[in-house]
Amino acid sequence: MAEQKNSYFKNFILLLTGNSVSQVVPFLLAPIIGRIFTPQQIAVQENFLAMVSLISVIVAGRYEIALVIPKIQKRANNLFVLSLLITIFISIVSLLSIVFSHEISKWYKDEELEKYIFYLAPAVFLVGINNILTQWIIRAGKYSLISASRISQSVTQNSGYALLGYFGWGINGLIVAWLIGNIISVIVLLFPSFNYFNRKDIDLFEIKSVAKEYKDFPVINSFHAFTGIFAEQFLLFFLITRNYGALVLGLFVVMNRYIRAPLSLVGGAVGQIYYRDASEAKNNNISVLPLFNKSVKIIAMVSIPLIIIVLFFGPDLFAVYLGEKWRDAGMYARIMSLPILFNFLSSPVSSTPLIYQKQKMAYLFGIIGYIVSFGLLFFGIIQGYHFETSLWMYSIAMACYYFFLLLWYRSLIRIK
Repeated sequence: MAEQKNSYFKNFILLLTGNSVSQVVPFLLAPIIGRIFTPQQIAVQENFLAMVSLISVIVAGRYEIALVIPKIQKRANNLFVLSLLITIFISIVSLLSIVFSHEISKWYKDEELEKYIFYLAPAVFLVGINNILTQWIIRAGKYSLISASRISQSVTQNSGYALLGYFGWGINGLIVAWLIGNIISVIVLLFPSFNYFNRKDIDLFEIKSVAKEYKDFPVINSFHAFTGIFAEQFLLFFLITRNYGALVLGLFVVMNRYIRAPLSLVGGAVGQIYYRDASEAKNNNISVLPLFNKSVKIIAMVSIPLIIIVLFFGPDLFAVYLGEKWRDAGMYARIMSLPILFNFLSSPVSSTPLIYQKQKMAYLFGIIGYIVSFGLLFFGIIQGYHFETSLWMYSIAMACYYFFLLLWYRSLIRIK
């Protein structure tokens, strides 16, 4: 037990260090980037990235999430190849988006978006490969490589935003810098991945076998993940853009980006370690509850103080840090503080339903939560409420949803 505890904190520190360094750069450059780009330009990039996320979350059929599970390395190798094949296929299919670029732009009521749809397919491919390699390296327990990839990606992307923005690249600079950052991350992870892969293990029968064994990931988990991205990014950003304009979306997404970033430092590290260690503990008939409690406690110690600061000083912080034009982003941060808090308490342990094979129930709860929260947002839009009022209704519903999920995750472990 002591060895497990020491391993947990060692891996946590490794990932936290990488996450921390990767976030220092964007926070240092944020005052420059915030003064170079307008909220409307940021809104175009975020709508583009929401489309990328919507496709890339299922680009490998979610089989990449299962890579840490197989006990036998041969089966893991075939699962790795299966994930790559599906990623290549979906990325090629996503090229069709170019044909509908004009219709997509009209749907959003944003003419600028049409110019950047041709970037979609390569972006989806890069995210898919990055996700596969990340899970593969996590399986190998080489957390220092994960840290290195995140640091290199962050440095490249954010310095690219500032540099290309300074030279007048505009939205092109935002998207190109983002793509280059993902390319660098893939390069960092790609070559070390070969050390843990044996191509002699690959055969068609084994690929079919692992595809069948882990079919719940594409059949159930993919729909769950797709629904989450669709609701929390794609649909939300679309509704804000279409009904309240690109200016409001730009303020909202920047709020989301900079409030969630420091919390993601800890949350991402804890979540990756929890999934691997909890899966291993369950396979060895060891209680997962101590890992669960420890993970939530670490997140709470970081997130609660930060949320309190936002509640008291949100608008002033954004105005001083990014420029006066971003003051309203701080007001949105106040409104969204409670769902952001409960989201970060629950997200690092959100793999619990995967571990205990409760994916169907998790998907059902997700559907219910999104129907209620977006139902209230739609109501606000239909009634012609100001954005702040509609956002309050959405915020309260999402806070209740995330709090319920946290309690349910814990109950799965206690029941087991």
